[in-house]
Amino acid sequence: MNLKETQDRTYELLCLIDDICRKEGVTYFLDGGSLIGSVREKDLIAWDDDIDIKMRREEYPKFKAAMEKHLPEHIRLIEPKDFAPLFFDCVPRVADTRYLLRKETEADRAYGNRQNHVCVDVFTHFRVPESGLGRKLARMRITLIYGLAIGHRFDMDYGKYTLLQKIAVGAMSFAGKLIPAKILCGWFDRAMDGLNRKNAKSGWMFSNWVPGKTYQKTKWFESAAEGELRGRKFPIPAGYDEDLRTYYGDYMKPPEDRSIYIQHLDPEEQYKD
Repeated sequence: MNLKETQDRTYELLCLIDDICRKEGVTYFLDGGSLIGSVREKDLIAWDDDIDIKMRREEYPKFKAAMEKHLPEHIRLIEPKDFAPLFFDCVPRVADTRYLLRKETEADRAYGNRQNHVCVDVFTHFRVPESGLGRKLARMRITLIYGLAIGHRFDMDYGKYTLLQKIAVGAMSFAGKLIPAKILCGWFDRAMDGLNRKNAKSGWMFSNWVPGKTYQKTKWFESAAEGELRGRKFPIPAGYDEDLRTYYGDYMKPPEDRSIYIQHLDPEEQYKD
């Protein structure tokens, strides 16, 4: 698929998700580049090839039930455990199985193309301790489980790590191979849920996107505002400005190197209309 086709199909999928969430009273927000697009462009960012949403962790069971109740047969909620016996990441996604993003690779075949469909990624945010040390320990716990789980990746790219990181990642992934991926995914979910319950009054949250390494403030998620994509209104966090500036800096200024945001398509298709 080329970029325009991918954006059109993914936008249609987002509209379906939004319809279901409104019908079932599920609270979610646009996230990442999709949130920036709604604020800055009133449209999908021209060089962005995916859509992200996010929600508080306690909202996810309701979201899951709503998707399973209303999604048509060709659209599925895919959870991390569904990749077992392999592991891909800790992010659920709503995928339209009719469309592949790119030509199938060996890795795609191994994963059953679950990460190669047009999809909307679902990020869940859970509360972590108020103290700086407590937050760091909670993140270490989550990162450890994630590090064990990547031992079940189809392949690993060690090129982005420093020497010490390579040693740590290699050791964790080696140990992780001794534990089934589905069990590790269960550990990850229980860790998120446990931290969320234990720190119910905390002003800080962390995400199931472990590599992000960024904490969020609970107040950013306390109420919703309206964003816009292609003339349609979508919920965004009321605290979106501080949220985006924490992660992206001056998000109202488009980056000079836009190619880094296109990650899923075949290179020859990335900028075709």
